[in-house]
Amino acid sequence: MISVLGFLLHRWSGIVFFMWLGSVFYCLCLAMYTRSLFNALRATRRVTADLLVITVMVVSVFAKTMLSGALVAWFISMGLAISFGIIEKTRRRIDALTQQGEKPVRIVREDRFLEVPVEQISSGDVAIVPAGEMIPVDGEIVGGASSIDESVITGEPLPVFKRIGDRVTSGAISLTAQLKVRATKAGDKGFLHVMAKEIDASLKEKPVIHRRADMIVQFFICGVVLYAIGVFLVCGALAGDTATGLVRMAAVTAVACPCAWALSVPTAFAAAIGGLGARGILVRGGTPLETLGRAATFILDKTGTVTLGRPDVVNVEAFGLPKTELLRLAASVESGFNHPVGNAILAYAAAKGIFPSTAENTEYLPGIGVKSMVQGRQVTLGSSETMIALGMDIPADIKIGGRAVWIGVDEKIAGVVVIQDVMMESAHGLAGILRGLGAKRVVLATGDNTEAEAQRVAKLTGMDQCHWGLKPEGKVSLVKSFGGQGPTVMVGDGVNDATALAVADVGISIGGAKADLTIKSSDIVMMREDAMSLVTAVRTGRKLIRVIRQNYSWAIGFNLAGIALATTGMLSPWLAALCHHVSSVLVVANSARLVRVPVVGNR
Repeated sequence: MISVLGFLLHRWSGIVFFMWLGSVFYCLCLAMYTRSLFNALRATRRVTADLLVITVMVVSVFAKTMLSGALVAWFISMGLAISFGIIEKTRRRIDALTQQGEKPVRIVREDRFLEVPVEQISSGDVAIVPAGEMIPVDGEIVGGASSIDESVITGEPLPVFKRIGDRVTSGAISLTAQLKVRATKAGDKGFLHVMAKEIDASLKEKPVIHRRADMIVQFFICGVVLYAIGVFLVCGALAGDTATGLVRMAAVTAVACPCAWALSVPTAFAAAIGGLGARGILVRGGTPLETLGRAATFILDKTGTVTLGRPDVVNVEAFGLPKTELLRLAASVESGFNHPVGNAILAYAAAKGIFPSTAENTEYLPGIGVKSMVQGRQVTLGSSETMIALGMDIPADIKIGGRAVWIGVDEKIAGVVVIQDVMMESAHGLAGILRGLGAKRVVLATGDNTEAEAQRVAKLTGMDQCHWGLKPEGKVSLVKSFGGQGPTVMVGDGVNDATALAVADVGISIGGAKADLTIKSSDIVMMREDAMSLVTAVRTGRKLIRVIRQNYSWAIGFNLAGIALATTGMLSPWLAALCHHVSSVLVVANSARLVRVPVVGNR
């Protein structure tokens, strides 16, 4: 910029100082581009657009049109700096989301309280886990009892009550009480750290795209330089008019310098990333967004991705008792607990005007279940596995459209409460919308072991396939199974999704407050828990591809026309540089349309 201003001021005022000022910074700029080209050749063994910038700057010196060379160098550096600056800003915002996961863990070691990084935790150390925080180690509970949210690990949406003697896994969250957990593994051997290592390995295996575009650029740059030399030889050396040859060579390199080509992708990426960032969608560079626009397969986790992970009572079936009486007994048992399922039952009963009685002699049962005495009757609530283990017969002719919480009264099944995970309002018909945007298939993949609940969600969202009971390695295998059928996108929110997110061509996490590993392994982070954010990103990705193609078409067409005019002498170096900048401005203006990301409704 200083070089351009110096030459312009000299042309306007005639003061020699400005010429020297422009020349000094011109030389500095030329040295910077030369160094950049040298570093690229050494690191990648490929020429870059820096070669054309250097060529036009050198030729401009001999042709005494240094202003043209300075304009070319300034414009391309400014445009790239702005676009990459926006991308880097977004990357920093994503990285900031995971900084909280690096805080130290409070442990008890040899009767001393210490705060250490999780990597320094040894087997036998006792970690103190406050209510609402993530369990940092794999181990055994030695103090306290709490409802444990394992959804980010297993995908199961409903918490599990655990007490002294039960095992817990790092990454789970203690919901209702403080726990003391004795580590049975070193901190760096726990589930979270093993997953982190797998993620890093998977990210390194991601394929490099744009190789074809890079190859085109290589041929284009080398071809333009050779053509410009040929123009000089034909119009200058052979014709005996060196000055004309230099002028035409400078004009060819000035007009053909691939500024518009070079700006086509980064400015489109920057505009799209900036527009999505304003909508709470953070993207790690433009390549994932472009791949998203071409995606053939979408694999969506269930809990926290298309559902809220919040249980809701949708039906009550009573066998031999009035529903009101059954609900009162169930609410009485659950009234002494702060548990999501219990809270859902209490809320449903209260909405029906039913209030609990006093429960006595409460006893925890294996698995998910409790047993209490309510007004002289023994009332048991639990899963089918729990009830069968207690010798109760589960009715075979009852269709459960969700997760069943069976109710036993005096050791006989008296009814069932049907629990469903609350769907995101925006997720209804989501798969159909994605197919309308070009997806070939949309797949539900969940760690939820309840087939009926998984099938219900798959039907409401319009999925092509439904896979349930998947462990992390199962989701990875599912992602890889679609590898040869076009780009695959994995959308999830838990630690159990993290490795699959890293393996997929594009990994998308929904909810910025989710597990750190999920965010770190994702290419795109959607801060809002809203399935329509996925639709917004896909539409932007498809528009991005169209804009890039338009930019390339314009850049190629303009360069070919400009080279022809410059060869015949119809463009002077100064006019060639001016036309070149007009081409670049049009490319940038076309890319700027991507900043306006539309608000997407449910349809």
